[in-house]
Amino acid sequence: MQHNGRSFVVGIAGGSASGKSALTRSLFEALAEAKPAIRAQVVHTDSYFNPRSPDMPTLVLSTTGETVPDFNRPDSVDMERLLHDLESISGAEDAPDVLIVEGLMVLYLPGIRERLDLRLFVELDDDVRALRRLIRNLEHRGDPLADQGAASIAAYYLESAKVGHARYVEPSRAYADLIVRGDADYARIAPMVTAVIRDARS
Repeated sequence: MQHNGRSFVVGIAGGSASGKSALTRSLFEALAEAKPAIRAQVVHTDSYFNPRSPDMPTLVLSTTGETVPDFNRPDSVDMERLLHDLESISGAEDAPDVLIVEGLMVLYLPGIRERLDLRLFVELDDDVRALRRLIRNLEHRGDPLADQGAASIAAYYLESAKVGHARYVEPSRAYADLIVRGDADYARIAPMVTAVIRDARS
């Protein structure tokens, strides 16, 4: 299942804790279980954050006065390295049939968006996302924010994640081909998206 010798590229965007990673996993599994199987590979844009880089944007937390990386801005992603890897993977001789690119800014950044054959946006109510994020961060041992407690986690959400969502992520839903609820039953949704991919590739 090849698309002019290159991978068919699917982008999955959405707000923090909206369910992007869960949809990505479900879609990857549905593609593998298709008849015949569709080979897929996943690229998470979170892997292209470089918090130690001098170019990494930062913010000062109101709760502690500490300067922390701001992961909710477009320039937090190492675009040069990401685009290089996307091109290398999708154009390789043994390229996967489908390349799934997942992350906050996947639909916002033109360099990524223009390489997508199918664009998905995962939406979820802000209050539900905020609660999911709070629980996730509190359970993540070793997270500096978790070590500082719920107040710092909430401050980071309000001062970074919420601002970035309103400025960049939410407006990018206008570029989506399909919008998926973050609390949907992905066991049902993923096979439907797989069918869309198969039809688009035929």
